[in-house]
Amino acid sequence: MKIVRRIINKLNNRITIMLIPHGKRNPLKINISLLFICIFMTLWIALTLWSGYLASRHFDYIKTKVDNKVMQMRLLLFANQLEKAKNLFEKVQENDENIRLFLAMGTKKSIVEEGLGQNFGKGGPNLLQANAFATILSGSLNKINYSEILYETGTLSEQYKFMCRSYKEIISHIRKQKLLFMATPSGWPCKGRISSVYGFRMHPLLHNSKEFHSGLDIANILNTSIYSTAAGEVAFSGYQSGYGNVIVINHGQEYRTVYAHLSKRLVNMGAFIPKGSLIAKMGSTGTSTGSHLHYEVLFKKSPINPRPYLANHFFAQSKKECYVKKKIKKSV
Repeated sequence: MKIVRRIINKLNNRITIMLIPHGKRNPLKINISLLFICIFMTLWIALTLWSGYLASRHFDYIKTKVDNKVMQMRLLLFANQLEKAKNLFEKVQENDENIRLFLAMGTKKSIVEEGLGQNFGKGGPNLLQANAFATILSGSLNKINYSEILYETGTLSEQYKFMCRSYKEIISHIRKQKLLFMATPSGWPCKGRISSVYGFRMHPLLHNSKEFHSGLDIANILNTSIYSTAAGEVAFSGYQSGYGNVIVINHGQEYRTVYAHLSKRLVNMGAFIPKGSLIAKMGSTGTSTGSHLHYEVLFKKSPINPRPYLANHFFAQSKKECYVKKKIKKSV
C-alpha cells in the first residue's frame, strides 16, 4: 500500500512547461501533472499501434486484391489458350478423320477406342462447354466456373491421348500398306500377248482332255526379257518337271510369283530382287508347245488369277506396236 501511495503522490506532482516566444510576447506557462503525461503518452502509443495495424490490414487487402486481379487475368489468358488448343484439337481430329478416310480405314477402330472410356465423336464443344467459354471470354471474370476449366483441361488431356494412339495406328497402317504394296505383284512380267488364260482349258498336248491352268501364258519370241513384278527373295531357281526352267520369288505378305518355261535363269536362289529387275529370258523348256512365259501369282500358297495384277503399260504398248505394224503394211 505504501508503494502505491508513493506512486500516486509522484503522479500527482505537477510540472510546469514554459514556452518562451521570440519577441516581446509574454511566455506561455503550462502546468500539468505527471499522471496526465503518462495517460497522454499511453493513448498516443496505443493510437499509433492501432493506426499501424489498420494500415497493414489495408495494405494486405490491397495486395490481395491486386494478386486476385493478376490471377484472374492469368486465368483469362489460360482460358483463351485453352480455347485455341481446343480448336486446334478439333482441326487435328478432322485431319485424322480425313486421313483415315483416304487410307480406307475405319474412323473409329476398336483398337483405338478400347480403354478410353469416352467417345469424343467428331469434336466440337457441347452447350455447357460453349456457355462456359462464352462467360470466360466475355470478361465476366468473377463468374468463371473453375470446375469447368478443370473439366476442359481433363477433356483435352484425354483427347491428346486419343490422338496419339490414333496416329500410332495410322502410322502402323501406312507401314503395313507400304509392305503390302511392295509385296503385291503388279505389271506385266514381259512383253507379249496372252496365249492361254487362268482356269480350265484343253490340254495343249492332249487335246482330248481338260486341265486346270494355274497361271497365264504370255507368248513372244525366244529370249524375250522377263522382269520381276515385285520385290522379293528368290525361293527357287532351277529345273522342274513340266515347268522346265523355273524361278519362284517370295515377296512377303504371303505373295509369291512363278516364272516358268525359261530359256535362261539370271538369278540364283536366295538373292534379293528389286521390283522390275531382269530375272530371266523367255523359252520353251518343260511341257511347252512354243516360246512363252507361264506366269503364276500365289497368295497363301494357292494360285490366283494373275490377270487383275497386270498393269496396262506393256499391253497398251504391244497393242500400239501391232497398230503401227498394220498401218505400215497397209501403206506398203
